[in-house]
Amino acid sequence: MTRAPLSIAVTLLLAVSAMAARAAGGDDAQWPSLGDDAQWPNVKLDDAPPINARPAFIPPDEPVAKPVKHTSLFAPETSRLDITGSTAEWPNVKLDEAPQINPKPAFVADKAAAKSASVSSPNMSRLEASDSMAAQWPNVTKAPPQHMPEVEPQPTAFVFEAGTRYWYSFGNYRFAFSNGVQGFGTPTSTLDWKNLEAHSGEVFARLDHKPSGFFVKGLVGGGALTSGYIDDKDFFEAQAKFSDTRSQVQNGSLAYAMIDFGWSFQPAHNVKVGVFAGYHYWSEKATAYGLLCKQQQPALGCAFVGAVPLGYDVAVGRYEPTWHAVRLGMDAKVAIDQNWSWSGEIAAVPYASVENKDSHLLRQSYADLGPAPNVISDSSYAYGVEAEMFVNYAITPNIEIGTGLRYWGLFARSGSTRFGPDFGTKDRLDNFDQQRYGVLAHIKGKF
Repeated sequence: MTRAPLSIAVTLLLAVSAMAARAAGGDDAQWPSLGDDAQWPNVKLDDAPPINARPAFIPPDEPVAKPVKHTSLFAPETSRLDITGSTAEWPNVKLDEAPQINPKPAFVADKAAAKSASVSSPNMSRLEASDSMAAQWPNVTKAPPQHMPEVEPQPTAFVFEAGTRYWYSFGNYRFAFSNGVQGFGTPTSTLDWKNLEAHSGEVFARLDHKPSGFFVKGLVGGGALTSGYIDDKDFFEAQAKFSDTRSQVQNGSLAYAMIDFGWSFQPAHNVKVGVFAGYHYWSEKATAYGLLCKQQQPALGCAFVGAVPLGYDVAVGRYEPTWHAVRLGMDAKVAIDQNWSWSGEIAAVPYASVENKDSHLLRQSYADLGPAPNVISDSSYAYGVEAEMFVNYAITPNIEIGTGLRYWGLFARSGSTRFGPDFGTKDRLDNFDQQRYGVLAHIKGKF
């Protein structure tokens, strides 16, 4: 066959094939033209062949998921869109029938499962991801407030109390010695200082360690003696009194200090009890003036009872006793109500020492007793008791006032007495007793 007849045969074959295709497709299908107005063929979606459920790239033994029927995410009748002359529609998703949101999506840690979160309303909080899993964004905790609340300070382990106190008191000394000389009495001489009025002030403090119960407390005070008197008596054998005079105390001073260490506990909610051991320093000075005769004694210028051979402007004698004492005691405080309380302490003094400087101011020549102090008495075998009690009222939780009573008594029953000017001879000290008692008022603060 020649080339011309062959070309004509191919052309006729293509024309016949095109006409056959047009007859099979109908009016709705057309091939695109070769010009500028070419277009893709219109295909009716309802007449389209179904999707192959098992294409060649899926293994034969792998199950094929059923296609998901989609419904509208918003309103069921507002999502249609005409694509090619037919009515195509977005799938409606019914929120109430959607699967539950996965509480632990892949991006949430194992120990931090996300809580349910709403999008904008209770009915729009579910979003379908697949048939088996729904993903959910994790909850974000609200940021902490800009101003954090203040943290309350922890209570301190210590309680500190401090205050000041006024003490109005009276005191006395009782002194007696024996010279051991034939014809003189036992005791040979006594001096009784009585009604020694004093005004004193003091500061005091206490520190408690609450966890252990241990505490330390103390005070320091001082003041002035303002009045009193002294009776001076001398005895012959069988205690026949041969001299009896009285002098007035017009001035003097006192000073004292204490420190105690102890441990306290609470046997009941409103009761606190403690035991302690401590040290007490106590010193006084009293000066006597004038001489009043209580017995007739011409050798002393006492021509009759009531005579005043020395006026009350003349200083005749001075006592200066100083004590060092050991204290063993207990204290307590009882809360009656929110404002009223009772507190007190009592201490035994198992050991104390005293030194008394006695100055006979009119006998200071070396031919007599020598310079003052010219009679020294001391004892290292003394004992005693000390006690005080208070009724307190709390003005505020940290300020308290109170009033009370106090007694100190120390007693020596042996020792020595030495006379000047050489102090070489020791006479027996029969007793040296000292007491002070009175009323107190205080104010203190707690910190």
